[in-house]
Amino acid sequence: MSLYGSIVFVVDAFLGLLTRREHRGVGNVPDDGPAVVVSNHLSVSDPLVLGCALRRAGRQATFMAMAEAFRWPFVGGLLRRTGQIPVVRGAATAAEALAPALDALAQGRVVALYPEGKVTTEADYRPLLQARTGAVRLALTAGCPVVPVAQWGAHRLVTRDHESSLTRRVRWLGRLRPDRVPRRPMVTVLVGEPITPEALRAAAGPENDLRAATDLVMARIRTLLAEIAGEDLPDLVAGD
Repeated sequence: MSLYGSIVFVVDAFLGLLTRREHRGVGNVPDDGPAVVVSNHLSVSDPLVLGCALRRAGRQATFMAMAEAFRWPFVGGLLRRTGQIPVVRGAATAAEALAPALDALAQGRVVALYPEGKVTTEADYRPLLQARTGAVRLALTAGCPVVPVAQWGAHRLVTRDHESSLTRRVRWLGRLRPDRVPRRPMVTVLVGEPITPEALRAAAGPENDLRAATDLVMARIRTLLAEIAGEDLPDLVAGD
């Protein structure tokens, strides 16, 4: 087993202890060949959740991660040794920033990224309205599909304020509270059908409007998210 496979195996087992999980639609991830996997961004724990979901699809994820993480002790070494890609903010051109990801796709790998570019700042954790066009640019350049993914629940394991359901204080009659977050929160991942390069080109139109094609991708993610988080986000699709 590779270093990446060993790490994800351990993480998967660890998350199995900390959360209850449901993985749906993982068969929509292509069995082989290049693909760009995109997801909504709720928590710093998202890459762990998504990496484990892709493991169930039999694919190794190559994540585009902030370059700063590659300078962290121990973590940076693991990121480099497992082939993850640093995102250098402020790169001179989009082509320069995306070149390592294009190389990975040319090798038939799965590149995973978060079009929002950061953990959502929306109060109810719905996706940001404005997303970056990098995922579409990668898919069109490489001629590969974009696989939309929605996930819900990781923000209860680790919030954007770095709080956790695991460390919350014990409350009297806590189990009777209607808004109680379980100590082992439910984390659901739903993988949608791939969006083909042809569909992306059609959305972009003759003017190659990457923003319009990105809006298509984000609309797919919102539709998937509404399916698994409808009770928490009842007006997600209509409201966005």
